[in-house]
Amino acid sequence: MSRLVTRDFLEASFTGFRALFERSFQTAEPLYSKLATVVDSSTARESWNWLGSVPAMREWTDERVPGALRTNDYEIANRRFEASIEVDRETFEDDRLGQLRPRIEELALRAASHPDELVVGLLGSGFTDLCYDGRPFFASDHSQGESGPQSNLMVEKLGSTSLKLAIEALMSFRDDQGKPFGLLPDTLLVGPDNYFTARELLNSAGIVLAGGTDLERPDGNALAGTLNLQVSPWVAAEHWYVLATQYPVRPLLFQWRIRPEFSAVTRPDDEHVFSSDSYRFGVRSRCGAGYGLWQMAVGSDGSA
Repeated sequence: MSRLVTRDFLEASFTGFRALFERSFQTAEPLYSKLATVVDSSTARESWNWLGSVPAMREWTDERVPGALRTNDYEIANRRFEASIEVDRETFEDDRLGQLRPRIEELALRAASHPDELVVGLLGSGFTDLCYDGRPFFASDHSQGESGPQSNLMVEKLGSTSLKLAIEALMSFRDDQGKPFGLLPDTLLVGPDNYFTARELLNSAGIVLAGGTDLERPDGNALAGTLNLQVSPWVAAEHWYVLATQYPVRPLLFQWRIRPEFSAVTRPDDEHVFSSDSYRFGVRSRCGAGYGLWQMAVGSDGSA
C-alpha cells in the first residue's frame, strides 16, 4: 500500500535512520583502537614531533637533570572520507523501509571499520614508508642517540622459530640512552592466510618438529599463550607482525578530526531530489593515521 510521503514523515524517517546508524556504529568492535593511540585532532594536521625516548630514572644526588625529548619532524594530515547510498522515492512511497534499514546498518559498520583499513594498511606500507626517525617503519638500521643499530625487520615466513626471534627482538630494543625499553609484546597480527598457522603456534600444547610424525611425542610449545591473536583482512598474505599494544603510546597513531557523521538529502524541493526522484544518505569523516614508535613492532614481509 502506498503512503503519502510528507516532509514530517521524511524528517521522522531520517531521525530514525540516524539513531539506527549511531546504534550500529557504537556497537561495532573495530581493531584500530587496539593497535593505535587514538586522539582527537583540532587542526588540518597534527605534529607528533615529541616521539622519541623519555629519560630513564637516575639516582638524584645533587640537582635534577632534565632530559630533553629528542624532536623529530613528523606530522599526520587529516583526510576527508565519505560513503553514500541513493534510494528511489518509491521505496518510501511503497512502504518498503525495512529494505533500507540493513543498508543503513551496513553503512555504519563500514564507517566503524574504515579506521582498521587505514591503521592496518600502515603496517603493510611500513616496509617502505618512513616513520619519525626518517627510516622505514620496519627497517634493519634504526638508530638514535646511544641505542646502536637495531632492526625490527624480518623476512621469514611465520613459524615457531621466526616468531620466537621476533618476540626476542622486540624485548631487546634500547632507547636513545642505550638502556632497555623493557617492552613486552602482547599481540600477533596476521591476515586470513596465516590464521590457522598462528592459532597452532599460540594455542597448541606441543609442536611436532620438522621431519617428525604424529606418532612421536611433540615438543612442548613455549609460544602457547604468549600473545593475543588478531586477524585482519587488510594484512597481506605473507605479512605478520608482533606488537606491543598495552602502553600509553602504541605502534601506530590515529587521529579523529571529525568522527563519522550521518546526513541525508531528503527535502522534496532539493534540486537533486527534484531531478533524480531519489534521496541520498551518507556518512562523512575526517581523520588521519601514522606511525608511532617502531620499537613496539616487529614486522615480516615473509619474502624469504
